[in-house]
Amino acid sequence: MKKYIIILLLAPMAWSAPKKPQLPPVFDPDDQVFRMAPMPQSSRSIAVSLGGNIHLAFDTVHCRIHSVWKGGPLKLYGPAYHGGKRPFICQPNGKRLWGNPPLTPWEYANPDLKSSDRTKPCKARYVGHSTKGGFVSFIYDLLIPKNKAIRVNLTVYFYDNAVVRRYDVAPRTNNLYLLAHTEKDLKAGIAVGNGFNILRGKERFHVSYYDSQHKVSMFNYTDLRSFRVETVTEQGTITGNSFQLVKDKFLHTDFEFPKGDSPITVHVGSMAKPEWVFSLKGAVENPADFLYGKRESKSDPVKANSRARRSFVLSPYYKTEAFALPEKMNLLVTGMDWLAKDKLAVCTYAGEVWIVEGATGPVGQMKFRRFARGMNEPMGVLVKDGKIHLGNKAEITRLSDTDKDGAADLFECVNRDWDYTGSYNAFSYGPVLDKNGNFVVANAGHAGRWSAQHMGWALRIKPGSAKAEAFASGFREPNGIGTFGPDKDIFVTDNQGAWIGACKLNHAKDGGFYGHPASKPAPEELYAGRKTLTPPAVWFPYKLARSSSGMCEIKDDRFGPFKGQLLVGDFQNAIVTRVQLEKVGGEWQGAVWPFLKGFQSGVNRLVMGPDGHLYVGGCKTVAWAANAPFSQGLERVKLSGKIPFEVQTVRAMPDGFELTFTKPVNPKAAGDAAGFDVWQYKYKYHKKCGWPEFGHDGKKDSFTVIDVKSATVSKDGLKVRLRLEGWKAGYVTAVRGLDARSATGEKLWHDTFYYTLNRIPR
Repeated sequence: MKKYIIILLLAPMAWSAPKKPQLPPVFDPDDQVFRMAPMPQSSRSIAVSLGGNIHLAFDTVHCRIHSVWKGGPLKLYGPAYHGGKRPFICQPNGKRLWGNPPLTPWEYANPDLKSSDRTKPCKARYVGHSTKGGFVSFIYDLLIPKNKAIRVNLTVYFYDNAVVRRYDVAPRTNNLYLLAHTEKDLKAGIAVGNGFNILRGKERFHVSYYDSQHKVSMFNYTDLRSFRVETVTEQGTITGNSFQLVKDKFLHTDFEFPKGDSPITVHVGSMAKPEWVFSLKGAVENPADFLYGKRESKSDPVKANSRARRSFVLSPYYKTEAFALPEKMNLLVTGMDWLAKDKLAVCTYAGEVWIVEGATGPVGQMKFRRFARGMNEPMGVLVKDGKIHLGNKAEITRLSDTDKDGAADLFECVNRDWDYTGSYNAFSYGPVLDKNGNFVVANAGHAGRWSAQHMGWALRIKPGSAKAEAFASGFREPNGIGTFGPDKDIFVTDNQGAWIGACKLNHAKDGGFYGHPASKPAPEELYAGRKTLTPPAVWFPYKLARSSSGMCEIKDDRFGPFKGQLLVGDFQNAIVTRVQLEKVGGEWQGAVWPFLKGFQSGVNRLVMGPDGHLYVGGCKTVAWAANAPFSQGLERVKLSGKIPFEVQTVRAMPDGFELTFTKPVNPKAAGDAAGFDVWQYKYKYHKKCGWPEFGHDGKKDSFTVIDVKSATVSKDGLKVRLRLEGWKAGYVTAVRGLDARSATGEKLWHDTFYYTLNRIPR
């Protein structure tokens, strides 16, 4: 009886246990005018600060303003901002004034319809946005069947206590109707004349007015509307968001744009307080002349710090030096590419793009220029045709500096043909270019759901196409994508976790499935799991790599005797590994070695420089832990001049391996079969996180020792032929050469490699 009493007494204590405190939000600086981020009303939102404590958010799916509020800037949540994994849906900060429902706010006159119903909804396609002149303009096309797309530029600004929308509309073959304001709780419309209109509700007013030098008419009407409203939530990113069906009478303030061969400009002002005084005298041709508020400030190049932190990478063969990053810089590196021979473009987790000027020169003479900010957690940067392309979470974005002031002012959507749930894990890695010049990205399937299209897929995108071809699937967190070889084959790393037994390097080929359940267009019945997967080219031992990241190919001999091989980073262990690949039976497989360790931050991105040096970008947050001392790092690695004694390449043979060394070996030491240890293990594919290793006998957490029958040294001393007995295909084969020595007595720099033996050559 006493036992039950204790349970009853303790139960309320358990129920009332304090919740984990929510991390406070982070805010963008006052001089930043936009931020791409997920919000409850739309995962693909762009929030804009207009000045006067007025902010709005634009939904790039329906091309509508979904929220206008008075207060502070957008509350930023997620690892890129406050460091924690939750919350991660960003929230407006203040009192909501007004906003439009999830409908594209345009209709067109259709003469084919009955006279009582002569309008039809337009479809809209988001094109991008501009900050030229310091003001945000949203660019989109209206799509009308059998007609050329009609380009619309919507510039937003704050003037005379009103949010003003300037619409610049291209020539039209149909009359267009703009639903400038749509609400169901405003019951009466009052035309005040002279282009002013008041919608009156029980508790507030909504005042609209317009000004134009063109023939435009404004009118109110009420009709029955039916649509679904999605609310984006943290849980909904995994299980699916809830939808509310709304079917009700709505009052609209509409503007008619007559068809014509010339562009037309209209300014529409909206406010939510009747006591606000307003007087718009004449068309505002240039908002910059009338704006009361902030503008985007341009950043001058920042000099490098007077002193760089010393690097902790200690090697007799490679010299590593850290960049002298400026004070208070938040350079959480998520992408790097070369804009010019001495200019390195770097994108960051928090959505900034920096140009490092003089990046190949002395670290103390470099300059750092911010090229852009407000991006949505980009995970890759690619320079194509002189333009920076970012792999934002929700799209590939092309950045241009149209006014030549050193900062991007045009942000064009190149492609967005995947569903973006808003999850903190819904990353899009890349882009890279394949041999045909197509963009390729790899989307995370972790924390996804089947109904969200193209999560866990690699996508191929032709230049200028709005469609993406999903060609390989099963990626969990593919935090590394690159090309390799003369055919620019696509390779993708993946991180250990559910369905992924250890980190691995996949050759992403058409039709390949790499382990993690992928969303549609994969069949829904397979989302619960499959029995087999396409084997990776390389499995990384868990003790070596726990969070594989970016990669780059060594293109010449300036970085040592490893031309034609890959360097692959590991985030958690802050290391760089070396991977050598070969084709057996037409498929890639190969070996991995440790290479360099001790970087300042979690190794996230790698790029070879035009000087033949390796550039390593680091990143570390509370949510993204790494065995490294600093949250950020940018380091340069170059050959010291001394060549290491190392196994340079491995070739699988029908009865063993042929090892090629960087220097001639001691024939006695390397020719002794007893000086080499070989063992095999494999993984069994299943859902659980962290797969055990199995030997040939199927015993868990074990391996099988392989007999080395002979070791034969070539005449030039550069090759050793290992003949093995009892080995099998389908296993990782580890080879350790503790006793191997060079002709001058050097030990191997790294005495063990791991070869993923998917096939044994005939």
